[in-house]
Amino acid sequence: MSQPQHVLVIDDDPDSLAGMSELMTLWGYDAVCAWKGTAALAAAGSQRPDLAILDLSLADAFNVIQQLKALGVTVIVFSGWKQAEVAARAAGADAFVLKPDLETLERVLARRRGPVAARRPIAAKKSG
Repeated sequence: MSQPQHVLVIDDDPDSLAGMSELMTLWGYDAVCAWKGTAALAAAGSQRPDLAILDLSLADAFNVIQQLKALGVTVIVFSGWKQAEVAARAAGADAFVLKPDLETLERVLARRRGPVAARRPIAAKKSG
């Protein structure tokens, strides 16, 4: 059996963060959570996630997208701010999914799911 893909979930709302983390686990992903940009970037550096799911309500969201991309992380923006899609993509987001469309999010994740490289620890940890 293959190992789950490692996902960094970034959201400044604790309830949304907990719910998305639980959903990622139910969908077979190994989730690490961060509720602010600095914690997200620290987790990305130490945990080496395969991809990140980021909500744009984060104060420094566009900067975090750029820095995650510089680290080679695939970034999926999951946000209720449709008007920010162009800016998110300009910052480097690989995909934009409008909340609360979980069906589309699941499809986007499935398209990006591939063999997991043995390049990082598997244990789920919470940051931030």
